[in-house]
Amino acid sequence: MREILHVSQDDSRVSNDLSGFECKLDSDIERFLKTMAIPFEKAHKSRTYLVVKKASAGQKELEILAYFSVALSSMKIQKSVSKAQMRRLNGIFADDEVPCYLIGQLAKNDPYCEEINGKELIEYAMSIFKIGHDLVGGRFVRVDCRNIARLTDFYKQNGFRQLQMDGETGLLQFVRFI
Repeated sequence: MREILHVSQDDSRVSNDLSGFECKLDSDIERFLKTMAIPFEKAHKSRTYLVVKKASAGQKELEILAYFSVALSSMKIQKSVSKAQMRRLNGIFADDEVPCYLIGQLAKNDPYCEEINGKELIEYAMSIFKIGHDLVGGRFVRVDCRNIARLTDFYKQNGFRQLQMDGETGLLQFVRFI
């Protein structure tokens, strides 16, 4: 999205492209893209990547198939996590708070849900993290999600392992090593 904002220099055009995104399963995901993605992008808080229909590139309005947002974050490791797992997450440090990459949002656009699958989205995101990993380091990617079987199964099927529940948010935290 950063490139689109830079090229168009018109937030209203980008907002118009984003306005057609629908996710009936999770209104928070839809709301983030429509209201928070541009401010987060401009504040360098996260990066949002749009997966668009190739035929719409260069057109007046982009057909967004899906999107994901990524960010730098940290994770407080709870005492319930095994020492072996903590060493693997921490590397050489003994801290209980470790830096990580974060998939903040990940969603398909309802009208195009058959044109892309979730595994492809995860792999697109992992390719971004791999670049960051090669340039600056980092050990793992974190994703937080509600305790809903279809979500937890999806992340497990895509190489993430449940680590713990965040005591503040109540969300499950999954990790995948790079």
